[in-house]
Amino acid sequence: MPARGSRARRTVALIATATVVVGVALTAPAITNAAPVGCAATFNLFIPGTWETNENADPNRPVGMLAPIAEAIEAQNGARAQTYTLPYMASAFDNGHTYADSKLDAVHKATTVLKSYADTCRGAKITITGYSQGADAAGDLASAIGNDQGPVDADQVLGVALIADPGAGTKGAATVGPTTSGEGIAGPRSQGMGTLSGRVASICDPNDL
Repeated sequence: MPARGSRARRTVALIATATVVVGVALTAPAITNAAPVGCAATFNLFIPGTWETNENADPNRPVGMLAPIAEAIEAQNGARAQTYTLPYMASAFDNGHTYADSKLDAVHKATTVLKSYADTCRGAKITITGYSQGADAAGDLASAIGNDQGPVDADQVLGVALIADPGAGTKGAATVGPTTSGEGIAGPRSQGMGTLSGRVASICDPNDL
């Protein structure tokens, strides 16, 4: 029980840290009058972890580890902030799909969602938050955006929060919360975060490394 209780406390701390990181991004002056009428000022994309969602999930219903963060944003910002929880495979070596298949599905779907929103709501600002496999996908997406290879311009992105990112240690992603050393199991992303450096926070439990 003590180990389980300690783990639960660490989980709560990680969620609280991520909530603060995303919340700080949403206070940026840039979001004032940022979007056209009918569009939220910010579009907040959440990518859940393995087995926390599926391809048919409701994107308007927060799930898993990231649910408290999405719910806090909705409660604090109302119509000014739209949250979207990405439905995707979220599997790992089950249902006939590999982890790589699942992560690629998340990246492709997130790319489509962000491009569609940015095209419809020009001027709107974006945050991206991912957990575990979702952080793996979100980090790849952030790296692409920061290196001019993504679906939106880097200046549209207010901030990115990566919780338990397998790519932890990527250049340009700042460690926030518990102090960690070493790298994630997947290794750092070779391109780094490019022009998004300084806007990407990596949040990790040291006991997971």
